[in-house]
Amino acid sequence: EIDRYLRQSRAVLKKLGHWVASRLRASGVRVDDPEGAFYLMPDFSPREDRLRAAGITSSGEFCERLLLETGVAMLPGSDFGYPAGKLNARLAYVDFDGTAALEAREETGGQLREDFLSTHCGRVIEAIERTCAWVEAF
Repeated sequence: EIDRYLRQSRAVLKKLGHWVASRLRASGVRVDDPEGAFYLMPDFSPREDRLRAAGITSSGEFCERLLLETGVAMLPGSDFGYPAGKLNARLAYVDFDGTAALEAREETGGQLREDFLSTHCGRVIEAIERTCAWVEAF
């Protein structure tokens, strides 16, 4: 049973993580595809000149402004040992009902339908869309 749970959890997190990374890249953010876990370390430096012109000169300022202006919370890269001036952040993508997502996956025989993420991970999708729109505005 634990193996089935882990397999299902990994499948959901993999699909969601790859969607998040792909969406961020479409907004000009540098980010690797996830290799495990449930977080990413996006690098917003491709928009560095525009962000700095708006007064955002550190990862802490980036995260503070993102939260104040969009309601989306990320942790500054400086909290994880990166230089404060590097415009990166730690993004966790687990703001969804995991039990409901796993049950839905089970009901479909382990398949993740096209609408799975929007149906079961809507808060994450909304947060990433808000983040991308905010970043694209710079």
